[in-house]
Amino acid sequence: MINGNAPSPRMPKVSRVASVEQLLPTAREMVSRTAATMYEGIEVKKGQKVLVVNDTTADQLVVQALATAILERGAHVDTITLEGFRGLTDAGEMVDSMFSSNWYPQWVWDAANQADIVLITAFLKAPHTPLPRLLNDPVVQNVEITADLMLSEYETFPVELRDTIDEVTWEKLFNCAEVKWTDLEGTDLTISLTAEDWKRAVESELKKTGSPYIHGHLMLPAPSTRMKGVWVISSVTFGGPVPGTTMFVENGKVVKVEGGGAFGDRLRESFARYGSLSQSTCPGPGVNWITTIGLCTNPKARRSPFFDDLEGSARVYAWTFGHRRSGVMHTSVGEGMVSSTYKVIRHMNTYFNTVVTDKGIVIENGHLTALDDPRVRQVALNYGDPDELLKETWIPAVSGVNAH
Repeated sequence: MINGNAPSPRMPKVSRVASVEQLLPTAREMVSRTAATMYEGIEVKKGQKVLVVNDTTADQLVVQALATAILERGAHVDTITLEGFRGLTDAGEMVDSMFSSNWYPQWVWDAANQADIVLITAFLKAPHTPLPRLLNDPVVQNVEITADLMLSEYETFPVELRDTIDEVTWEKLFNCAEVKWTDLEGTDLTISLTAEDWKRAVESELKKTGSPYIHGHLMLPAPSTRMKGVWVISSVTFGGPVPGTTMFVENGKVVKVEGGGAFGDRLRESFARYGSLSQSTCPGPGVNWITTIGLCTNPKARRSPFFDDLEGSARVYAWTFGHRRSGVMHTSVGEGMVSSTYKVIRHMNTYFNTVVTDKGIVIENGHLTALDDPRVRQVALNYGDPDELLKETWIPAVSGVNAH
């Protein structure tokens, strides 16, 4: 049954990219701009050595465009292309074999030790599977994008406008004491937070990035032992769609999983297997703690409509890009290091959230309320029509919510 409160699905008309030449203007911008969180790219300077770590399942047009743009900057570029995970399309397996595992051979890192910049176009999440120590301390950037996404409105969305949206949203989050989070798929959670929770979270982020929050990806303090309720998902951030999965949360931990098909089985098995694992920063043992509660803020983020045609790294990127859209909640469970190269952690998305704090309504049925704020609209006027700039480009079709 369709939920009357849900907005209708929306996807802009997207053409397939046929040539590197179509991507070069964006690629040139990506290798010449100052890095901004949640935007691909980093400034490459003349004479620098750049290593691109690629695999056969990544979008090769993206790799070629970046390499061409880097050479045009007068830098040097070498590309390592590994086999990757050919034929891999299962969402749960993609997360546990690609996302959570440092699957690259050691000689890749030997090459990285000779580089000033390492661009990773193959799917590897360094924050979750720590890289070996690189003596030359290169700048490492993930490039999680497909060719059609390089040409999307997201890549040209003004950073000033994105940052203003973040500032307005942060006002309703920072130092809030109570959070009520529901979603039209069935999520119903409450979170109580203390001033100490916020102090610890903000100090950690300031130490890492120099900002109290990640631009484009604001977060509530987690884990929180005062989180309880029901969390319902059908999307794995770095994998794809899964059957509806219901998780019951008590004291910040998932204590029961219902449904989910093979993905649900994967959760249940790992929660039982690693119930005594203590290799994490969580308040207690186990890999069933809610460890990330993120809220994304860019209205122009979308998925690639070509997701179903892809495999491996490109398939991941085609899906995961959508979680950056304003109003999406991006949440993880687990973070236990099983070994030095493998971490048990799964990220999931909900799209039709309503989030209310004691400071106001942050999201309503998937719409980020900051997009309607007069301060945001005033900044948008500097770049064009606020109605167009602040309109969500994409609204996903979710079975039982806004699609049959």
